[in-house]
Parts: sequence; C-alpha cells; structure tokens
Amino acid sequence: MTSPRALRRPPVAAKRIVTGVAISATEVCAADIRLRGNDAAPWRAALEPPPGDGVAWPSLVSALSDLAAAVGVSDGMLAIALMPPLTEVRRLELPPLNDVELQRLLARNAQRYFVQARGAQVVGAAPAGKRGRNAPAPMMATAASARFVAMVRTAAEQAGWTIASVAPAESSWAGGAVTAWPSFARGSAWLLVAQEARTDLLQLDAGQLVAIRRFRAGALDAPLIVDTIGRSARIGIVGASAPKHDLTAALAGQGFTPQPIGAEWVGAGGSAAEFAAQFAGSERGPVLRGEEAVAVERVRARRAAWSVAAAAVGVLALSAGVELWGVHRQLRMVREERERLRPQIASTMVGRTTVDATSRSLATLATIERESPHWSSIITTLSEAITSDAYLTAIRARKDSLIVDGLAEHASRVFDALQRSKAVDDVKSAAPVRREMQDDGTALDRFTIAARLPSPPAPAGAGKSTTAPAVNASPSRGGAR
Repeated sequence: MTSPRALRRPPVAAKRIVTGVAISATEVCAADIRLRGNDAAPWRAALEPPPGDGVAWPSLVSALSDLAAAVGVSDGMLAIALMPPLTEVRRLELPPLNDVELQRLLARNAQRYFVQARGAQVVGAAPAGKRGRNAPAPMMATAASARFVAMVRTAAEQAGWTIASVAPAESSWAGGAVTAWPSFARGSAWLLVAQEARTDLLQLDAGQLVAIRRFRAGALDAPLIVDTIGRSARIGIVGASAPKHDLTAALAGQGFTPQPIGAEWVGAGGSAAEFAAQFAGSERGPVLRGEEAVAVERVRARRAAWSVAAAAVGVLALSAGVELWGVHRQLRMVREERERLRPQIASTMVGRTTVDATSRSLATLATIERESPHWSSIITTLSEAITSDAYLTAIRARKDSLIVDGLAEHASRVFDALQRSKAVDDVKSAAPVRREMQDDGTALDRFTIAARLPSPPAPAGAGKSTTAPAVNASPSRGGAR
C-alpha cells in the first residue's frame, strides 16, 4: 500500500472523504487515506467476471463491503474509475450543442460513434479544445454498457456506498497527470499508461484530455510513439513495472527520456489501476452520466437558479429600502437647511430689489449711449470736407484714431482738404498712394489717410473696430462704391 500522504483524496462534498475505486472485470483497487495496513501494496480484491444477465454482481458487492469495513464507514462515498475495456473513449467532432442535447445525441446514436457499443449505453462528453468558427466542436466522448453501469451502482448501494461519480480510467489518468506533473497543466503534454495488454497514450492540452491513441504493450511500438509525440514533447509514464520498464528503455534508445514523476506519487504510478483509483473524482475528461443523472443535474441547476434569483430579489429589495431611507434622510436635511437660511434670504431679498432697479437703470443708459448716432455726424463731416473729385470707400475707427480709404484724381488735394478742415487732426498717409485703373478706363489715386478725432475718446461700446462704406457728398466720375 502506498504512503498515507500519497493516498490523500480531494473531497467531492464538503467535510467528506471520497474513496477512489478502479474497477476492472477481474479486480477492484481502492485508494483512501483511512486505509491502514501493508504499505508495500494497495488495497485490492479479486472479482469473478460479471454475470451475463441481470444487474446483480455478488463478488463486487462482497468486495465493496470488505472495503467499507477496511475504511471503517457504513455510508461512505465512492468515485469510480472504470478500467479499459469496460468503457470506450474517443475523440469526436460534433455540432455545437448544449449539454442536454449532446447527451441525447450520444445516447441515441451510441452504435454510430462507438465501436464496442452494444445495446443501451451510458455516455458522457467533455470539450477537447476550442471550436473554430463555422466548425464542429471537438469533444472527448465516452460510453459504457448501461447494464454494466447499473450493475456497479446496484452493488455499491447494496454495500452501503453512495456513488459520487463514474468515469472512464482515462479521465482519472488525465487528472492524475496534472497532479503528479504540475507543469502539464500548461501547454501540451503526453501521458503514457503502460499495461499488460496495451499502452495508452493520452494527449493533454492545458491540463485537459484532448486525444487518446493506443499501441501494443511494452517496447514494440516505441518508434511509433516517438514519431507521434515528437522528440521535444513533455511526457510522463505510469503503469505496470515490467511493461513500463521495457517502454522506458526503448524510449531511451530513441533518444527520449520521460519526465520523472513527483516523489509523493511514485507508489501510485506503479500500477495503472492504482493510479486511476488514486485520482478518481479529479477527472480531466468525460464522465459517464445517465438520463437520471442529467435530470438530477437539471433539477439542481433549476433550484440553484431560483435560489440565485430569490437572493437577487432580496438584495434588490434591501438596496431599494436603503436607498429610500437615504433619500428621506437627505430631504429632511434639506428642509432643515432651508429653515435655517429662510431669515437670511428674506433680508437679502429686500436689498436685491434695490440692486435690480439700479441694474435696469444702468442697462437703459448703456443702451442709449450705444445706440446714439455719433459716427454718422463724423462721416457727414468728412464727406463734406473732401474735394468733389474724390470719394471715400471705407472708414475704420478705434478710440480716437481714424483711418480713411478712398479714390481721387489727385490724392494730395484730399490730404490738403482734410488738413484745412476742423473735422480731424494730425492728418498723415497710412499707406503709399497707388495709381489704379478703373472700369471706365480712367486712372485714380488710391489713398489711405490716418488722422485723430478732436473729440474725446468714444464710449466703451464704440471702441471696437468698425468698417463702414462711405458715401461721397458729390458723385464723381467713378461712381459710388
């Protein structure tokens, strides 16, 4: 028997220890921390072949009863791993379906998907990688005779056990590989299971079983195994001592060395059945589920959904109550603050009336000042001051500065006329005088004159730049522009 540390099992239910059992047609192998005895060998019991009809298997009932006595329980829990060839595990490409539809598809078409399927079958499936767009879903599927599974369940119940799960040994081996070689939980890895009759090669991807290939026992197919996995692959090996030794030596001859198993799992790795029993219940692949199991799971899921919905409604009602209490509290605080500020607001309103009246008066005065016709008189004065052969095209003003643009036959006469007038002061040229040809074929001087207004600066509203077309007091030959 392996050491107690190696026989620790993760409980399926809280605070309950689950006994792992691997069942073949001729033997039962168990792993449980409560088993005490000879540390050199695991707990085993021989079985008579299962009967050809009925659902009673007396030798299995006797073996499981002895196991209950050895463990010291009368209502224990079992995680069962069925050894090959009691189950068949295959990789299938199936259409994307939910769990219920997938279970029904496999159960109704078991003879189509599984070579050994005869009669009614108990099936199960687990994803085997990511599904591509518009592509079938890769699945690892398993099937076992419904009569045989019922026989195992009946024997367990008669011996006083409750079954937690029933799965093929391949799923338990995959779960054991991730525990015994923690690095196998990442990336791609391989597990070789050496048995007396054959060698199983399990492919793992991110710790999940994704493919299975089978070879002849011992070292006969070592070159094929190396070609399948590649020389750079990570691989572990468990199983019976003689075929495992031969296979390891053959792989070494091919230049390939498997990774060593963890020290605490060396004992469990010495037998395929013991390795399956040790890690039964920690499956990384498909699990056998009958129609009744699917119905029970559906009921549990429905109950869980209703429980979550009820909890959500309760939390929502509680949060609504807290929110309503907070709103009422805030309203009460607002009312108290308003009562405290009411006297201050009343006294402030009296002063506000006076301020509003003053503001309206100032606004009226500003409007009158802004709309007063100040620039119209200046434009009129300028138009009267210039000579009759000239006309203004634009007047720009800012504060007390004034810039006048215009056309004339002689720009100098305009300069002289403005200097003689009293309309502006400091008359000077703001840009060179240019001689320009007009549309009627005459040539006129384009001038720009800068001057200063003799009056005080314009009000604030009139301080912005203004551009206004001028009107000549007396039309010239070029016409008004």
